[in-house]
Amino acid sequence: MPGLAEAFERVGSFLERRLPFMHAAGAALAVTDRDEILGVVVRGFADAARGAPVRPETRFQIGSISKSFAAIVAMQEVEAGRLDLHAPVTEIVPWAKLPQPFGPITMHHLLSHTSGLAIGVEEVYEAPSAVWNLRGLPPGFAPGERFLYSNDAYKLVGVVLETVTGRPVHELLADRILRPLGMHHSTAAITNEVRLDQSVGYQTVFDDRPPHREHPLVEAPWIVCNTADGSIVSDVVDMSAYARMLLNRGAETITSESFELLTCPVVDAEWESSWYAYGLFVADDGRRVWHSGGMLGFTALMELQMANGLGCVMLVNGDGDRRPVVEYALAAVGAALRGEELPEVTDPPDPSLTPNAPAYEGTFGSGDRQIVVEARDGRLVLRKGAIEVTLERLDGDDFLVPNPTLDRFLLRFGRDEGGSVVEATHGADWLPKEGHVAPEPPAVPDVWRAFVGHYRGRGLWEPSFRVVLRRGALWKISPNAETGEHELQLMPLDDGSFRVGAEEWRPDRIRFEDPADGRTLRAVYDGASWYRTFEN
Repeated sequence: MPGLAEAFERVGSFLERRLPFMHAAGAALAVTDRDEILGVVVRGFADAARGAPVRPETRFQIGSISKSFAAIVAMQEVEAGRLDLHAPVTEIVPWAKLPQPFGPITMHHLLSHTSGLAIGVEEVYEAPSAVWNLRGLPPGFAPGERFLYSNDAYKLVGVVLETVTGRPVHELLADRILRPLGMHHSTAAITNEVRLDQSVGYQTVFDDRPPHREHPLVEAPWIVCNTADGSIVSDVVDMSAYARMLLNRGAETITSESFELLTCPVVDAEWESSWYAYGLFVADDGRRVWHSGGMLGFTALMELQMANGLGCVMLVNGDGDRRPVVEYALAAVGAALRGEELPEVTDPPDPSLTPNAPAYEGTFGSGDRQIVVEARDGRLVLRKGAIEVTLERLDGDDFLVPNPTLDRFLLRFGRDEGGSVVEATHGADWLPKEGHVAPEPPAVPDVWRAFVGHYRGRGLWEPSFRVVLRRGALWKISPNAETGEHELQLMPLDDGSFRVGAEEWRPDRIRFEDPADGRTLRAVYDGASWYRTFEN
């Protein structure tokens, strides 16, 4: 079709300009309609050390897009009369013995992320062990009350499906979805054999601070797993077949009635103007269906335009914002199909440019903790002693500080009720703007000072976090790739532990143990252990 080849050339150029700003070695992207793949774009390296380029058949781990596969198998079991979405899961899996102080948790709640269960620290990667750990972690709110994304909830979905069918979940996904759709280069379990035939996953070298584009890439750790929340390995050709199935409303997998249930909005996810259904985000009154994914060293995004019949899948061996590329690809290909003018290829936004930069200017803090922030040509420059560094806006009032002595924490500006910037925080430092007077912070128990430090553990998404004392409160700070939440306040509870997060509905808990020489050596976070490290 005239214009389609040029559209994909532009998509390739658009991706090529953004890849250096991503923490990734390479990426593959495909656009499909309801009938066939319209084109594939690949850039970068599948294995940077060997110089092996990404190809259309290069496999990546798709992460949480896998959740929709598990939800489809659940719909199949409903159709067969073997699964009741509204039965308590503890009746289906009696050994799970979930605490349910607010009422029964059902498959409906698990599939829609409304169970109240914690996201899961994933110290161990096997689903039964993760479910066993949930026995000691009560949900934070009544089932169905609100949205809270939970990987452990979907691990339990997999356990339920295995219990109902008597088969491993990865075999179910392969037999029920991968093979019927002709996804013969995909697998539903991450094994050591898979490592021989997939791209290398990459992450930035520092796992204890917000990633910055100047941080070099290293090979990500490897895990073996078959859990329902994110263990599928695929390529963009196979994933296009999956996207076509969804664009055709579940053809070859579930009935149209089941597809309606699968994509029926259940809860406002308060995320990119989307609702969550079963394993899928739904937006624009059902016209847009999508899901992102992430695993160690991999990220992904699938977006479907249901009315237009177009879908795009982007797979990345690393991290970075996929949405601008996917949205451009859909816009360019859609314009070509309609015979319209193609959108121009633009450069990525300069992260050092800050809208309304003068609003942040001022002197913050005092003494050896004082910083000066200046606006220069639309950029913010931080000065601290002999250090001078240009800030890079991450989101809202949060900024990266790309300097080796300051990059462990975000610089976060705070505003008063009138919207004026009056303070900044950086790790343990609270930095009031010159002239701003705030109430004295509350006194803290002396024992809290023993908790302050840097902890390391085996959590999949949080290999380390820091606990700091700032203005009368303890804070847990982590560059959490899964939740995106870098700072959460620790709220003291009657039993000596802390709720992680100021909101009362949060289910996560942390306690500090093993005191020695005025410091605790271990932090037990949602049942898993992190240990104090010598690092600052």
